[in-house]
Formats: sequence, structure tokens, C-alpha cells
Amino acid sequence: MSAPANTRSFRIRLALQTMIVAGTLVAGFGAAAWWYASQTLERSVDDRIIAPAQRVWNRIDPYTTDEQFKMIADLVFGTSGDRSATHAVLVVQEHERGQTLFSTPNAPKDLNAYFRSCFPTQDEIGRAPPVAPPGGGPGPPGVRRREPPPPRRENELGDLLGTPGFHRPPPPERELPFRPQMPMVREPTTFTARSGGIDWRFGAFSSPTYTIFIGLSLTDFYAEINRMAWWYFGAGTLGLALAGLGALWTSRQAMRPLERVVSTAQHLTASDLAERIPLQKDDNREFAQLIDVLNGMMQRLEGSFQQAVRFTADASHELKTPLAIMLADLDDAVRHSTPGSTEHERFVSLFAEASRLKQITQSLLLLSQADAGRLPTHPESYDLSADLERLIEDGEILCEQAGLALAHDITPGIIAHADRALLRQVFQNLLSNAVKYNRPEGRVSLQLSQQDGHIIFSVANTGPAIPPENQQRLFERFFRGDKAHTRQKDGFGLGLNIAMELARANGAELRLVSSKEDETVFEVRMAVQEGV
Repeated sequence: MSAPANTRSFRIRLALQTMIVAGTLVAGFGAAAWWYASQTLERSVDDRIIAPAQRVWNRIDPYTTDEQFKMIADLVFGTSGDRSATHAVLVVQEHERGQTLFSTPNAPKDLNAYFRSCFPTQDEIGRAPPVAPPGGGPGPPGVRRREPPPPRRENELGDLLGTPGFHRPPPPERELPFRPQMPMVREPTTFTARSGGIDWRFGAFSSPTYTIFIGLSLTDFYAEINRMAWWYFGAGTLGLALAGLGALWTSRQAMRPLERVVSTAQHLTASDLAERIPLQKDDNREFAQLIDVLNGMMQRLEGSFQQAVRFTADASHELKTPLAIMLADLDDAVRHSTPGSTEHERFVSLFAEASRLKQITQSLLLLSQADAGRLPTHPESYDLSADLERLIEDGEILCEQAGLALAHDITPGIIAHADRALLRQVFQNLLSNAVKYNRPEGRVSLQLSQQDGHIIFSVANTGPAIPPENQQRLFERFFRGDKAHTRQKDGFGLGLNIAMELARANGAELRLVSSKEDETVFEVRMAVQEGV
């Protein structure tokens, strides 16, 4: 019995469920790690903006000229003409008229709307402390003058801006004077804007007069984010594959006891229930308990089946002698009674019923022997084609009496290795049923052939179609299509079952090939013995 088409493998289902759970965990962890890493990188970008902004802020005041802005930008960013491709930009915009006082050559030109939105309000400007006059003189009372910052070491700006290999350009001809700290009217703000297909991260630093915007291109930032995403994707895919393989291996190890159960169950037959499921030392406790329960169940089934077989065999054997005596007495009563009398008809009817009971008893004895595996067989090699000539002669007589036509196609020279008497009884049962369950003036066809190493004998008739619900039960014992058992057709429901058991005893298979209106085909298939 094969598994239903819609059944699914437990091992594959366990592997898929493991991959789904592991995939969910890996995806969640990867998403959280990617988000945290991206936030860390974004904060590092903001830090890289604030660091140079502090150096710019230390060198400007409200009176800084364009030339001085250019020198400051060149000092801090290296934005001279030959360095226009740098990823760092500087833009200075005036508050009152919204004009750009200075911008590095590579600064985006279409972000004025973003820049103006970061200007401080008049209230913020009004709250700013006063600014010291140019020249570095003393500031307003209470304002402490700052000392100049210490000199910068070589390549410090490259470390701050994340541009390895950047070297400080030669100092200009005149040094910029150190100026007092210019007040910042509010806390610096950061924003992201897109220009020319490039995303920029800007920091806005506002004085009472103008706002300085320092920006960094996010191209390298996004490239790093993408590298991280691909790394997480590759690692997650590898993790899922390993999880799936691990689940398959684990499930395979766990299913080994069940494979032994299935293997043992497939070898069990009605004639051999003595086989048991082997128990191994490394079996888990749950599987060991299951195997022990199944072995106990098979032991009880074996005992019950053997008891039923013995009962059938003993009952059939014990009935043989009384039935023989009854048949002898009834035969004597029929011969000594007056023909046509009531007693004579009664004796004839009793003799027929006793004969029928004898046939049932003999059939049950034969089946009990087959169930117990003790059916006596005497296989031999013989010409099956020639042996079927006698069956054809019997068939012609039966068909002539029933008003049927007999057709036969026997391939000559086919040699079979089987019990001649038992196999002949199989064919006779099939022929008898083909004649019995046929329509008036119908046809019976016999065919014997050899194909692909098998001997095939088929019997077909033109009787009514067998209902689909009855086809699965045809070979059951005492099953008859006539549910009322009215005996409209002679028989007691053991013929096909006996034929199947006799065919099996000879290594053959009896099956119903098809059944439709005016055509029902039965087939006996047996393998050709090598060397025959």
C-alpha cells in the first residue's frame, strides 16, 4: 500500500520549519545589526562634519572677507582649484539678503532652499552675545579673550575628514590673524539633501550675520552600507543553508527507528507474523517505548491469527467425516426413493446443499493452509500452452451450454514453472466466473502470451461492469456483489479469494485489469523462471 499523493516528508518539513525559524531570527538580527551599524556610520559622518567646522569657526568673524574664506577653506579642506573633486564642501550664506558669500568649487548649487530653512530666527539672533571688533582688540566686558590654538600636526585634517593621503597645502604668503571666538546663535543642526544624483550630509553653524554649511558626500557612506548589507545577506544565506542541512541530518538520525518500523511492517504478511522490530542500544527512550508497544501488538496479532487459522483448519477437518456420511446416506436415499415423489425431491435438495457445504469446507481448509503458509505445492516445469488445451475444451462445453462464444489466443511453447494442479484451478475459477457473470449471447476470451520476462494469462467476458465500490472488495472472502445473497448466481464468495491465494502460492499475481460495460478483464501474471 503506497502513501497518499498529498503526504509530505517529515524530514523535509522539519528542515523547512527550521529554516523558517532560523531565517526569521537571522533576518531580525541582521536588520537590527544593519540599522545599528548604519546609525553608527551616520554619527561618524556627523562627527567628521563637526570636527572641521570647529576649525573653521575658530578662524572667522563677522568681518571675514571672501579672500579669507577661500584661504580658510583651502587650509581646512584643501579646496583649491586642483582639489575640486574632494568630498568635503563649504558654503557661507548671509542671513539678511540670503546671498552666498562663499562656496567651494565642488559645492552643490541647487540647495538654497535647504540652506535658508536652517537660518536662525530674529529672536535667536537677538539673544546672541556681542561680537568683538576686528583686529583682536578686547571684547565687551565679561568676555574672556581666547588664546590661539596650538599648531596642527601633519595630516590631521585628512584624519578628521576621512580622506587618507591628504596633505596640508603650502601655507599662504600671509598668515590669517587669530580672531576671538564668534558667538553661535544656536546649536548646530544637520540635514541630508540630494543634488546632482549625490546625497550630501550638511551641518549648519549659525552666527548673527551668516550661517556656515559644511557638507560631506554620502557616496562612501552608502557604499559601506551596501557592503554591510551584502555581507549580512551572504552570511544569512549561508547560515540558512547550514541550518537546513543540519535539520535534515538531525531528522534523518531521529527517523532511523521509524524506518526500521516501516521496513518490518512492509515484510509482514498474513502467513508470517513472527517478525519483530529490532531494538538498538542507541534508540531514544520514546522510540524504544514505541517499538516495544508495536512488537507487543504484533505478538498479540500473531497469536489471534494463529488461533483463527487453527480453528478454521480444525473445524473443516472435523466436518469432513460427518459430511461424507451425510452425502452417502442422502445418495442412498435418493436412489431408493420414488422419482418424482416429494421424498425424492427433498432428498435431492438436501444432497445439493450437503455438496455445497462440502465445497465450502474444502475451500476453508485450503485457505487455512494458505494462511498458515502450509499449502502443499509441487512446482515443476511444463508446457503451459499445451496444458491450456484441456481448459479450452472445458470452456467450449460451458460456453455452449450457456449460449456464449469462446475465443482464444494461446501463444505456443510457453514453459511455466509452477504447481500444475493449483495453477489449473486458478484458470478454471476465472473461466467459470467469466461464463457465470456474462450476458446472453455474450463472449468469453482467453489469451496467453509472454512479455518482458512475464507469462500473462488473461480472461475477458462481455458481462456487466463491476461497480467501482465493489472492485476493491472482489478478492475478500465471502464477498458477493449480490448483497442479499439470493443465490441468483451459484457461488459462496470464495472463488476469487482462493484463486488469488493459489496464484500467490505459485509466485503469480491475480488482479482485475479493468471493468466496464461489456468488458471485464482479469489477469494472471507470473515471472519466467531463468533456465526454464
